[in-house]
Amino acid sequence: MIRDYTLDAVELLAPTLLPYEVTNAIVQAVRQGRIEPQVGKEVLSTFQELAIPMAEPPFARVLEFAHRFDRSAYDAAHLALAEERETQFLTSDQRLYNAVRKDLAWVVRLLDYTSLLV
Repeated sequence: MIRDYTLDAVELLAPTLLPYEVTNAIVQAVRQGRIEPQVGKEVLSTFQELAIPMAEPPFARVLEFAHRFDRSAYDAAHLALAEERETQFLTSDQRLYNAVRKDLAWVVRLLDYTSLLV
């Protein structure tokens, strides 16, 4: 998917909280010894270079999704933004996917993503 994005084959959009989520994932990976701090800096730099467009989600809908599916506000923000923009939401979070898949057909597992660049 990132390859498709960098080649302008797909558009991406994320809630404005995405940089915090990415940074936190890097912090956790360093703390757990899965990556070295320098690698974390490189990952963050690469992420920033992607310049993924971001937008504020509709917060009333974030609250509704969080309660309806017993998800965090962070997860619900992704759902609410995708719904508002009438687009698919790709996720690698299997628990999130399992919680919403019966009700939200536009949520797709990243594992099921098929590149447009075959």
